[in-house]
Amino acid sequence: MLTEPAHHHAHGPANRGRRVLRTAAPLFVRFPRIPPRAAVVVLHDAYGLTEPIEDCCRALARSGYVAVAPYLYYETGGKEFRPEHEDTAKAAMSLLADDDLAADVAGALDHLSTRLAVPARTTAVLGVGTSGVLAMRAAADHELPAAAVCDPLDNTEYPGVARDRRDEAIRFINGRIG
Repeated sequence: MLTEPAHHHAHGPANRGRRVLRTAAPLFVRFPRIPPRAAVVVLHDAYGLTEPIEDCCRALARSGYVAVAPYLYYETGGKEFRPEHEDTAKAAMSLLADDDLAADVAGALDHLSTRLAVPARTTAVLGVGTSGVLAMRAAADHELPAAAVCDPLDNTEYPGVARDRRDEAIRFINGRIG
């Protein structure tokens, strides 16, 4: 009797047709139109790699940075959560192992240094919402010149506030490595 082999691999993120690079975690990457002056690793909040996180990466690219955002939920298919499901999103984030998150950040930094020749001394990390602690730890562990933290970017209740938070974080990064 023939049987099909068990299905053992995780599926990649549902990336909505965008270019995703594979490292420890797949990366959402945005390049500036000019030669990059530095790079920023963007760590998404509990809601996942949502459109506001992608917009943040685009804003960083417009400011002259290579922006990379690891899909931290890649092992579960790159899930995204809506703001009205905050408890579910936070529960999903709490299930991510510290070692795996550290490997995802290290993979993003490795991609920047080995494939794009962007040294750690010109790389910052931006933690959004619940990833703020991870960003601070990554900056210390990898001796990065800057770590910024901002509140979640998907602020549907107060339009424009999220953009202000993002822009404030970018200004902070500019002051450290720009």
